[in-house]
Amino acid sequence: MDVQEIVTTADVEQGLIELLIECVNEGASIGFLPPLKKVEAISYWHHVEDELTKGERRLFIARESDKLVGVVQLALCQKANGIHRAEIEKLMVLPQQRGKGCGRALMVTAESAAVKLGRSLLVLDTRKGDVASKLYSAMGFQFAGEIPAFAISATGNLDATLLFYKQLQ
Repeated sequence: MDVQEIVTTADVEQGLIELLIECVNEGASIGFLPPLKKVEAISYWHHVEDELTKGERRLFIARESDKLVGVVQLALCQKANGIHRAEIEKLMVLPQQRGKGCGRALMVTAESAAVKLGRSLLVLDTRKGDVASKLYSAMGFQFAGEIPAFAISATGNLDATLLFYKQLQ
């Protein structure tokens, strides 16, 4: 598996669109509800492209045999009092690739980039009960709390979110 940072979505846009749609339609709680329409996915990745261009976001992809299998984003806080922190956002791995180390490899790469950018604090949130929380804990992220009724699920339920942070060296 090859993990790398990309500076534009242009060369991998179709793979990003397919990954987002598949993850959302499989139940990922990443800001969208299934069924995700292609036009919504395209619009989202164009928004990400704008933030990449402005230097507000970093994007890391994982490929296996030239197929995009995972992605994670590092949102760089732009506030004067927050230039030391970044947020991990939208860790996505194709369902058939889960459990093979792709998520961990993406997280290690994003964390390394954060350190190089002078960021000393990472924050993230994940839906309560999602397997990702085990990965985050195993990677040294500290549980900071729970917010009930945070996001609407595909079934219409209100799911809690768990907040995590990690102080970097």
